[in-house]
Amino acid sequence: MKVLVAMDAYHGIISSYDANRFVEEAVASHIEHADIVQVPLFNGRHELLEAVFLWRSGTQYHIDIHDAQMCPVTAVYGQTDDGLTVIEAGQFLQAEVPAIQQTSYGLGEVINHALDNNARHFVIAVGGTQVFDGGAGMLQALGVRFYNDEGEQVDMRQGARQIKYIRRIDVSGLREDIYQARIQILSDFDSHLYGKKSEVIQRYEALGMPCEAAVEIDNLLWYFSELFKNNLRIALGAVTRGGAGGGIAAVAQALLGGEIVTSHVLVDQIMGLDELVKHADLIIFGEGINEQEQHVETSSLRIAELAQQYQKTCIAICGTSDKFSRFEALGVTGMFNTFIEMPESYPSFKVGIQLRNYTIQAIKLLEAELSY
Repeated sequence: MKVLVAMDAYHGIISSYDANRFVEEAVASHIEHADIVQVPLFNGRHELLEAVFLWRSGTQYHIDIHDAQMCPVTAVYGQTDDGLTVIEAGQFLQAEVPAIQQTSYGLGEVINHALDNNARHFVIAVGGTQVFDGGAGMLQALGVRFYNDEGEQVDMRQGARQIKYIRRIDVSGLREDIYQARIQILSDFDSHLYGKKSEVIQRYEALGMPCEAAVEIDNLLWYFSELFKNNLRIALGAVTRGGAGGGIAAVAQALLGGEIVTSHVLVDQIMGLDELVKHADLIIFGEGINEQEQHVETSSLRIAELAQQYQKTCIAICGTSDKFSRFEALGVTGMFNTFIEMPESYPSFKVGIQLRNYTIQAIKLLEAELSY
């Protein structure tokens, strides 16, 4: 029997890799000669680098760059043997200063290093940061220059607060090889660059930010988009999910020719999820996503859709029952939830034991229907 195990992370409690291991052990202990395939999952905020390098071979680079407050830090990014460059910005774009003082410059430094290594296909996760500079710091690292009324350069390494001084954007120094690269920005968070649906307006409470500070940043990002419109004839505001990474996604798509994709699209692309579901006899999947974070089109939903398409027996084991109505509509065979509401913290081992127990119970319930 071919069993596909595809557990997403549980909101900082247990990783996709560890959740998969608990489920795999339960399957192996109750289905003799099971042929088990684990799919490491990820989303726009965590586990991208780890998941890709569990699935593909390649090289991980440790380089000296700057974090979101321009302090020296070591960043890690990877290049797979088949040419995929993986960057998880949330690992290094961290800071202890207010969001308005944070910069995306360090991401530009990593991209520069990768381009010097002949990178031609980037996958960049921009979640998990508090940087809201519209990607201006990143662009400066890549060669873009910003000028004030006096023709002096505005240093975007000082964060979003510098946007108000910009009067002219000069992209003539932007390194040309960036246009030859395919850039995919990973985002599962539905947000625009500015306005009521901007990332900062939707997330400021979760980030512990005063409303006034969020409104100030939102206004700066609106002004930044106006500069792009007037200087470069480029529209940033209408980019779907363009608010990801505080505007990095919008700039990457509109200026650099990139595309913004959800995690399930990349899981399909990197792991061949469609074929794995097609050839599985049993699928055990799930997620521990906090619905307050407004993730869209998570990998678990895609798995449920594919299971319905190929008429597969599948079991969902999730942190909460929030998505159960959608799973039921997609014909998921059985559903279990470990919590009523996702806790902020919980022992990972205890979650693992719960996943194992639910897996065993599901297999026992299916014994009458499955032939081993």
